[in-house]
Amino acid sequence: GERLSQAAAGGGRRDAMFCKHCDKDVVVDEAGGNTCCTVCGGVIDDAVFSNDPTFLKTATGASQVVGNVVPESGLAPTLSRGPRGQVTLSFQSQDSHEKTLNRGRSEINELADRLSIRPREDIAASAHRLYKLAVQRNFTRGRRTQQVAAACLYTICRQEQKPYMLIDFSDCIQANVYLLGAVFLQLLQLLRLEAHPIISRPIDPSLYIHRFADRMNFGKSMHTVANTALRLVASMKRDWMQTGRRPAGICGAALFIASHMHGFRRKKRDIVGVVHVCEATIKKRLGEFECTPSAQLTTSEFEQWGIQYEKEQALQTSQSTGLTLAGGPSNDLDDIVKLCGGFSGGGGPPPRGGGGGAGGAGDLS
Repeated sequence: GERLSQAAAGGGRRDAMFCKHCDKDVVVDEAGGNTCCTVCGGVIDDAVFSNDPTFLKTATGASQVVGNVVPESGLAPTLSRGPRGQVTLSFQSQDSHEKTLNRGRSEINELADRLSIRPREDIAASAHRLYKLAVQRNFTRGRRTQQVAAACLYTICRQEQKPYMLIDFSDCIQANVYLLGAVFLQLLQLLRLEAHPIISRPIDPSLYIHRFADRMNFGKSMHTVANTALRLVASMKRDWMQTGRRPAGICGAALFIASHMHGFRRKKRDIVGVVHVCEATIKKRLGEFECTPSAQLTTSEFEQWGIQYEKEQALQTSQSTGLTLAGGPSNDLDDIVKLCGGFSGGGGPPPRGGGGGAGGAGDLS
């Protein structure tokens, strides 16, 4: 009761403490740096430091904070004089660990600027968190900083579904795409992400259509050609052309057909320079598309089919049937419908040879 009454009497005093010997109120002497009891004289603490900043007057009369401010990044600003007396502000890291983290941060920011990844700050911050985990587990030893930073940034782009491929990062850092792919797979194994659905499921080719179409100089018709290419990709999904094939080849074939449908006579060499696949891959995808029922349609019939298909997809989304997969959430069905094009319509998987079925394909190619 005596302690409660003393605490109540002390009220709003910030430094109210009690002696462990006589259970009385003590006084904190910030100037002397110690805490002692006012009754028995016992020293409670002799290492009391003030948390308040201290200011000093300079020769010109201006106030200056004593000490250096060290931010979270570990960079301490220091003032130094050059050979001619000029004062320069420099940042020095504390140790080699901080230098490694700062070097990775600068590489990630530079890659994000070169590839025009948006939003840059959020993506770069997430990639740097992965880079910190890689440094903590000694993943950067024996590997180039550029390759580890590119692998971390590509992982975040896959997570956020950004339209960037691994070959874009390899071109940016001038590294072999297979070597960069090996670093990416090793990073996934280190972080236990190889079985994550974001990494394991196939990439939707529709993510890259607008980015590739913007590079092909379609002018004002870019959005029209891109929308047609998106409908072609949806048709290829319904006919199982996406299964087991890279998204760049699907996008290249769709853009080649869409450009000819709208009067742009683009050659296969023009497509190869944009989607980074060989010309033989484009020819195989076009040959496989010839075997599908959509290749028998004219341009107007295909556009009408695309509009009807979009309406059916919107209707399926609005009227949820409540069908769920075993052990999965209710939106797994929507992901499968979006990925493969639905459960109805389309034919069987195209043959591996890619031949035959030439009738009517000239209307779309």
